[in-house]
Amino acid sequence: MAFHFKKKESPTKAVRRLSRERLEKALDHLRKCDRLEAIHRVRKEIKKVRATLGLVRENTGANAYRKRVKTLRAAAKRLQDPRDARVRPQALERLIGHFQNRLPARPFAGIEKVLSQHCRKEIREFNQSKSVTAVGRLLQKIYRGTGGLKVKANGWTAIQPGLQESYSDGRKAYETAVHETSPKNLHQWRKHVQSLWHQLRLLHSIQPERLQTAVGEMKLLSQYLGDDHDLVMLRQFVAGHCARRYAREVRMLDLLIDLRQKELRSAAFALGARFYAEKPSSFCRRLESYWHSWRTAGKSPLVERVSQP
Repeated sequence: MAFHFKKKESPTKAVRRLSRERLEKALDHLRKCDRLEAIHRVRKEIKKVRATLGLVRENTGANAYRKRVKTLRAAAKRLQDPRDARVRPQALERLIGHFQNRLPARPFAGIEKVLSQHCRKEIREFNQSKSVTAVGRLLQKIYRGTGGLKVKANGWTAIQPGLQESYSDGRKAYETAVHETSPKNLHQWRKHVQSLWHQLRLLHSIQPERLQTAVGEMKLLSQYLGDDHDLVMLRQFVAGHCARRYAREVRMLDLLIDLRQKELRSAAFALGARFYAEKPSSFCRRLESYWHSWRTAGKSPLVERVSQP
C-alpha cells in the first residue's frame, strides 16, 4: 500500500484508493489500542487522509471537504490525551539523551515516575471509555463515503490549487513564526509542514531523485518542530504535576528545555528559510514540469498530443 499516486490512475480513483488504504490501516491500529504506539499510528494515518483530501480540496467541493475534515478532526481529538501521555516521557528521554554527557545518572527520576504513572492512567481510562468505539464509527463513516468522493478535474489541474495553497500556507506560517516565535505559531507552522510533507510523498514518483530531497527536508523540519512542541507539552505538564514534589528536577529540566528549544528553532528556521525561498507559483510550476514529463514518458508523439494532462 504505497503512499503515492500511480501514473495511470485518475485523480478520483487515486484519492479514493489512498483514503481507503490509510483508513483501513487506521482501523487496524485502532483494534490494538491497548498500546499507546497504536493510538499514535491511528493519528498518523488520519493526517495522511487529511493531506490527501487537502491536495484536491479545490476540486471536490468546499462543503464536502469541510465535512470530511471535521469528522477526521473529531476522531483525532478523541485520541489526543493518550497520545500526549505517550509523547511526554519520550520527549524527556530524547532530552536526556541529547545532554547525556552533562548529566548525572537518572537526573529526573521523580519526574519520570510521575510521567509513567500518568501514562498508565491515560491508557486505562481511554480503554474504559467509549472513545475507541466512537473513533471507529467516525473512521468507518469516512470510509463509507469514499465511494462518493469525486474530483472534478483531471491531471495536474486537479491537484495544483491544493498544492500551491499548502506551500503558500506553510510559507506564511513560517514568516509568522520568525516574526513572533511562540509555541502557538510554531505549532501552526508544523501543521502546514506535515501536510505538505505527506503531499510531496504522494507526488514522489513523478520525479524521485529531485523530490526525495524535498520530502527529506519536510520530514526533518517536521521533526524539529515536533520535538519543540513535545518539549512545550512536557514543560506544561511538569509545571502542573511535579513543581512542588520535585522542584530541583523541574528547575534543571526548564534549563535544558530552553537550551534544546533554542537549538531546534534555530535549525528549523534555517531549513525553513531555504525551503520557502521559492515563490508558491514557481514551486508549483517546477512540480508541474515533473508531472507532465512523468505522465508522457514512454508515449509516442501522437499519443502525447491527444492524451489528457
